[in-house]
Amino acid sequence: MRILHIISTLQSGGAERMLSNLVSNEPDNEHIIITLLPAQIHYNIDKNVKIYQLNEANTFKGKVIILFKLAILIKKIKPDIVQTWLKINYLAPILRLIESSPKYIINIRHGVNKKYNFLTRLFENNYLNYIDGCIFVSESSKSEFKEIGIDIKKSIVIPNGFQHHEYNYKKNINRLTIGYVGRKDPLKNQDLLFKAFTKFSSNKEVKLIIAGKNMNCTSFIKSLSDIAMKKIEWMGEVKDSGIVYKNIDILILTSLSEGFPNVIGEAMSFGVPVISTNAGESWRIIGDSGYRIHNNVDSVVNIFEHIYNNPSELEKKSKQAYNIIQEQYTLKKIIESYLNYYKGVIS
Repeated sequence: MRILHIISTLQSGGAERMLSNLVSNEPDNEHIIITLLPAQIHYNIDKNVKIYQLNEANTFKGKVIILFKLAILIKKIKPDIVQTWLKINYLAPILRLIESSPKYIINIRHGVNKKYNFLTRLFENNYLNYIDGCIFVSESSKSEFKEIGIDIKKSIVIPNGFQHHEYNYKKNINRLTIGYVGRKDPLKNQDLLFKAFTKFSSNKEVKLIIAGKNMNCTSFIKSLSDIAMKKIEWMGEVKDSGIVYKNIDILILTSLSEGFPNVIGEAMSFGVPVISTNAGESWRIIGDSGYRIHNNVDSVVNIFEHIYNNPSELEKKSKQAYNIIQEQYTLKKIIESYLNYYKGVIS
């Protein structure tokens, strides 16, 4: 099969990482990527994967040029499958109308995070059903769309998959180190983390490691005390998140909305337990291997206190977290699911 992937950019992000892993670890078929907007490629991608970078502006004129160029490239490449990712899903029905030879699959990586009225629901339901297949990253994402009346008939759920890492988790005896990985975004609800850490961290041997695009102290100064500020390490955007996971005792996610949060699976693949809000598939992924919080400061502080006073519990949680990934979310297993779905759509 020749599979053409179309995505806005290959900057850091959960979808971008999954796409990079998919094309770099599946040698039996030909994968090609087209990126639309100007941006550096964040992840390492196999040299045999052809990448076209259109580098067009995100303007009305730029979008018209993008559509024109995509139509030309699809005719030139002659793929069996065209798979769109994230916001580019909305171009798939138009591309199918222009060049109908390939099968078109959209890839929805999020839950419902905007308001729909009756007309917009009706339009989007009919519009997105004018494709040949749809991959949701999570059951919760698929359910959220269906509940508001967007029911994509030819759909399947395929979660993210994660690279294998040897189990090597060791809890720091003298200090609790909490980690956070993610870009700055209101939906990530990072103020909750910093307010809770300020309330919790006084007179305790704790450290908070922060990694992610645009995550810096000046953005959150109002949520942090001077004492808490001294206990935080700001790493900025990192190419290899493993650097973080290997140096923390537990990861926290405070999001208001998610699809299938990559950082949870990544951390667990290293044996790092996770604290998370009920966003997307988060609670379903961590199961009993992590800790559940709600969107209020006291809930987060109470979990921090519990972990701080029961450090030996983390070793047990760690092994549970690691085993969940090895049994359910290996990259090999997820790639097989993609390939089987592609074959089904073609046939």
